[in-house]
Amino acid sequence: MVSDAIRQLVVEQDDMEVVGDCRGPMKILQETGRTKADVVILAQEGSEEPALCEQLLSVYPDLTILGLTQNLNAAYTQQLRSQRQRVATDKHVTIVQTLRMAVRQSGSEK
Repeated sequence: MVSDAIRQLVVEQDDMEVVGDCRGPMKILQETGRTKADVVILAQEGSEEPALCEQLLSVYPDLTILGLTQNLNAAYTQQLRSQRQRVATDKHVTIVQTLRMAVRQSGSEK
């Protein structure tokens, strides 16, 4: 249910495109490279950083990871060149706004 809602949010954006959807760490690693994704959206429990983030960033150093808690009450971004940081806590900040902020921050650091 959550992934369908997030997919729909991204699809509705003129400046974003869903290039893949998969489950499981190995499949995510493979598909990130195959699709040349700029951003990977991961569902996670609480504020715990999944081990997959470290693996993704070691293989794809320019990647931005957007981690969403399962109940969608918090979003986190992580990039290789920066510390993991919480970027959205207000219910009025949308997932799409959070994603745009994360990608823009990544681009300004390069």
